[in-house]
Amino acid sequence: MLRVIKYIPIIALLLLGACNTNSGPGEVMGYAPVYADSSTIKIIQFESARPTENAGKIYYYKGFTFQVETGKGIHIINSLVPENASKIGFITVYGCSEISIKNDVLYTNNMSDLVSINISDITHPVPTSRVQQVFPGVSQTSPPHQGVYFECVDPNLGTVIGWTEKLLVNPKCKR
Repeated sequence: MLRVIKYIPIIALLLLGACNTNSGPGEVMGYAPVYADSSTIKIIQFESARPTENAGKIYYYKGFTFQVETGKGIHIINSLVPENASKIGFITVYGCSEISIKNDVLYTNNMSDLVSINISDITHPVPTSRVQQVFPGVSQTSPPHQGVYFECVDPNLGTVIGWTEKLLVNPKCKR
């Protein structure tokens, strides 16, 4: 018995050394959620042209090309003379991923809602209707990438409208 007691301090030191006190992987590239409050998400407005960052679907209608900026809105491109095509504006529509146009009405998704926008005056688009919860919700509890670290979502900060890549320190979540 005395022999065992004499080795207890050594065993304790070995066990303490085996413990990992690091609460995460250290500094790693990962993803952080981008939040917006629920009232901001539903705002649809015309803005000046901007660079394309995450190009989505396109739709040609009456000499104009409409290109989805995935999750953010729709670029309006004057294509009347294709060799001189130029962006003339942007319609902000959070969560946008789809587009269709008929009779001067543009239909798209605004997160899970279906919205219609009158585009008869292309530089002054006017939202005309909203049907709520038409599309199944896209999970925004994790980024759309596999095998990555990310900041855990905090619902108290708002609704996640996207993800941004950045340097994270000891992130707790991984997908």
